Amino acid sequence: MSGILLATHGGASADGATRVAARLACRLGVRLHTIAVFQPAAFIGDGFGATYVSAPADIEDTQAALLESVSDQLGRCGVHDCVPEFRIGVTTSEVASAARTLGGDLIVVGLGSHHVIDRALGDETALYLAQMAATPVLAVPANTANIPHRAVVAVDFSPTSVLAARTVARWLEPGDVLHVVHVSAAEHDAHHGHLAERDESGNARLGEIASYVRSGSQGEIDTVQLSGEPARAVLDYARAIDADVIALGSHGYGIWKRMMLGSVASKIIRLSPRAVLVAPIGCLSRIAADGVRSHAVAPAAAPNGQAPAARWACGA
Repeated sequence: MSGILLATHGGASADGATRVAARLACRLGVRLHTIAVFQPAAFIGDGFGATYVSAPADIEDTQAALLESVSDQLGRCGVHDCVPEFRIGVTTSEVASAARTLGGDLIVVGLGSHHVIDRALGDETALYLAQMAATPVLAVPANTANIPHRAVVAVDFSPTSVLAARTVARWLEPGDVLHVVHVSAAEHDAHHGHLAERDESGNARLGEIASYVRSGSQGEIDTVQLSGEPARAVLDYARAIDADVIALGSHGYGIWKRMMLGSVASKIIRLSPRAVLVAPIGCLSRIAADGVRSHAVAPAAAPNGQAPAARWACGA
């Protein structure tokens, strides 16, 4: 790992992201970069009066205030010797671009509101960033204080889900646990969570992925099979074991699939009260370079030129 990019506006909702990003950078021995983005409105007007356009002086004042807020946040979260970079533009585009420019391996952002329903109806920066970035994105709740010790990774054997598993596994220390979870939507038992009959083929592949990520981790790795609606099954399991983070890959087959708001990734980002890591489809070049693809199973092609359908149920 070459570096971690923290994207923040200095507000309290990003305090957890700041603490986790700094501690991860320290644990992994990599540099922490910080970026603050000002996204000005192109114009503000109601069609009846004068139209307001951001003036250079307004932008300078905003830059000073934003950087002061971010610097204060870094200080209160115990981060030193990190000078935030200021950019102007669309927030998600600028953050994704900065990660590529810096060669960062992880983007860390605040998950948004303390209250899940407010987040579901409001701030979706983390969701939009996960859809367009070429780097894994970790969205962290404001009250988070430490690096995750207990993680759930939902895998469907796609390259991005394997990358998500490997990314989180590298954070773990002795005593930490990574639960590699596969969800099948085919069968439900009375408890809406555990398979009545275990999928032996899926179990074997889970074992292969566990062996792969175990080689780069100091934590304990185990495997679990669940059934049900994928997002709900993963959220329920994470709650049952009191996980600190949920990780998964996002497929994003084509622009329309990536824009859909009903995917597993978007549901989990919107509804999870705990940290969420998403390895986006934009990570494919990184996946190819790191040899992750050899440990994944590509979905079969669909007929009539349609986008391929996920072979396993937990794909985003």
